[in-house]
Amino acid sequence: MYLSAIICCVVITSCIEARETPPKISIPQGNYWPKPLEYIHKGNNRTFSCVATGSAPLKYEWRFNGEKLNAREKEARFDPNTGSLFIGVYFNEQLTGDYQCIVSNEYGTSMTPYLRFAATVAYAFPGEDGMFPDNVEAYRSNYLKMECINVPKSVPAWTFNWQRGKMVSNTLSDTNPVSVGERMIIDPNGSLHFLWVEMSDNGYIYACETRNEILLINVRNTHTMKLNVQSGTEQDRPPELKYNSDVTVMAGDTAELTCIFTYYSSRGEKLDITWTFNYKEVGYGSTLRMPNIKVPDQNQNSEGEYVCEAKLGLLQPVRGKVNLKITAPPDFIRNKAPALTSVLVGQDAVFHCGATSHKSYMKPPVWMVNSKPLIGCFPNHFDCGASGDGFSFCIPDKQVCDSNPDCPNQRDEQNCGVTITCGEGTKPCKGHCISVASECPVVMPTCTFPGFGCDNNKSCLQGNQVCNGKNNCGDGSDELGCAGGAVIERGRFRLNSERTELTLPKVMMKDIMCFQCLVQNEYGVLFGDGCLTPIGKIELTLPPNDTYYTQPDSVINVGVDATTDADWMNQMAFKWYWYRPKVAESGPNEGQEIIVREQLPPTDMYRDYFSVSLSGKNLTITIPKVDREASDKTQYDLYNVLTTDKLFQVVVAHKYDSVERNFTVTGEKVDPPIVKPVVTTASFNLWFIALILAILIYFIVIALIVSFKYRNRGGTYLLDKKEKQAGYNPVEELKNDGFNDVGRIGDDDYNDAPDTDEEALSV
Repeated sequence: MYLSAIICCVVITSCIEARETPPKISIPQGNYWPKPLEYIHKGNNRTFSCVATGSAPLKYEWRFNGEKLNAREKEARFDPNTGSLFIGVYFNEQLTGDYQCIVSNEYGTSMTPYLRFAATVAYAFPGEDGMFPDNVEAYRSNYLKMECINVPKSVPAWTFNWQRGKMVSNTLSDTNPVSVGERMIIDPNGSLHFLWVEMSDNGYIYACETRNEILLINVRNTHTMKLNVQSGTEQDRPPELKYNSDVTVMAGDTAELTCIFTYYSSRGEKLDITWTFNYKEVGYGSTLRMPNIKVPDQNQNSEGEYVCEAKLGLLQPVRGKVNLKITAPPDFIRNKAPALTSVLVGQDAVFHCGATSHKSYMKPPVWMVNSKPLIGCFPNHFDCGASGDGFSFCIPDKQVCDSNPDCPNQRDEQNCGVTITCGEGTKPCKGHCISVASECPVVMPTCTFPGFGCDNNKSCLQGNQVCNGKNNCGDGSDELGCAGGAVIERGRFRLNSERTELTLPKVMMKDIMCFQCLVQNEYGVLFGDGCLTPIGKIELTLPPNDTYYTQPDSVINVGVDATTDADWMNQMAFKWYWYRPKVAESGPNEGQEIIVREQLPPTDMYRDYFSVSLSGKNLTITIPKVDREASDKTQYDLYNVLTTDKLFQVVVAHKYDSVERNFTVTGEKVDPPIVKPVVTTASFNLWFIALILAILIYFIVIALIVSFKYRNRGGTYLLDKKEKQAGYNPVEELKNDGFNDVGRIGDDDYNDAPDTDEEALSV
């Protein structure tokens, strides 16, 4: 028996350990990249980890812009066994793009969100050093603006400052940074603003300088300017707005709003600049800096019109306006992202992909099953439509309208416009021929929200033309993902018309898989990943009997056992109930007898007749004895309560499943007891009365004895002096009166004479 138990335990343990599980991304933590954008410094090696848990063996793969990354030792490669991505010293701009880690095993595929890598670059200004500076003329106290021209490309964007110095042998020497402050300000485009010019500025050579904060390098413009300041009549000038520009910022970044006012005060008055938003002061100075901008919600909103107001003494204030626009990729609605989901076999599995987009249209969600597109395609890919297995057939956008059909249905070459014939070594592109080695660029028309840009890049629709039941774009993109449409069937999968909900009906044990959804707007991509785990049902291996027949003075043992999914064997709970009549204490049936279900063992007068084992798998019912000559019907009534076709129930349940079984207990018919009159015995009362009488007699006897002794006591009465002087002699009087001397019994020999001062009196 013990050997069998050990073998059973080993088998169960092995089953639990061998549970088939798809991959689950553990690094990055929570399957979320803390920095979705990484700048890669050329010449530096970088390593990025991707780790998952799940049934072995796990296979790793990294994709670049939706395609498997081709391993290049010194550029970028990955380890298929560990999941690590290695960025080499020759990483370049051609490798800038979206990277994604894919982890697969026999039971599913999981994916990380996109991680964007950008190669850092910092190009030099055109031209050569030593070029002659441009002469710039300005009058003292006047406003002057110097522009930073021919700014080269930089990733990330440059920051600006200015240098000034002297020209020595056609070389700018003795340079020092321009002191930005009250009189000189640099705007976001790099231009230097002199709010007023002073003679101390005269004769210097000025040059803008840019800095790449990742590469930590400074690049000076080869274009320089020599400032020649001329004296003139100084005139006070009121504030005048010279620079203000609307700002667009991505949520999470820092917004910098700038207003530049020129002025001049010979009295040295200071210019005060105040920023207001919704009529509330929010800052001071030429630049308003707001870190960690958030998407507007019901609690806060930083988006809108900001007013900068300049005051100089008692002069009329001057105002400027800056509009702040906040952009953001889509964001999941709470509890509407794909998640790890366990579903009971036979039930429907439902996955959600509900997102919001701030002032930007979202494309319908793209759904993937184990990383394979089910409906829709990855970014920069074209959806040819459903293939034979119900999944989408996708091709890169660059293969669309290239006169070479790549879709099985040739959809990629439809609606391409006029067909032209190109010569050898060239191919058509947007109505003209380009080299076969070149890519046909995709140019989107200028279309800002609430305008809607069609997928064919041909139209920009008004908001009321979207989801109005008409194909206004011509390619149907304006009617995709609209509410109220028909249910979409893709193989076994079912989606609502908005594609925000995917259903797999009637899950089977073999349906271990992972689902991914991708939502995109013009500012970014949102990615979600969740896996399905089917849960086996609870099955009773030892159910209770339908009916248990019993009799008085007996015991009923009811045992049950069950099996279920390996992960939930130890989570099953066994609970027992019985249905009994009870008077309702409240509610519509108050005061009436109703049938209620109560968990066993009960806590009232019936608790002694039920017991449940520690495992919960066994219920013991003790049936009371019924005495035919009982003094009352208590045991008889109790017997009937327990056995008159009494309904019982056992419930076996865990988080995902529950099984109920009802059974009855029926006792043999028993005649009610013959209740005899109760004769109350008086033995106790008689003994009590006898005891009281005995005590009373005892005290009476004692009292009589004491009284008798008191009445027959003897003794000597002493005469005092006055009685003696009066001639009293009691003894003589008794003798003369004829009384005998009656003394105590045996007192004949009493001859003691009294003292001379006493007379004896015997009574």
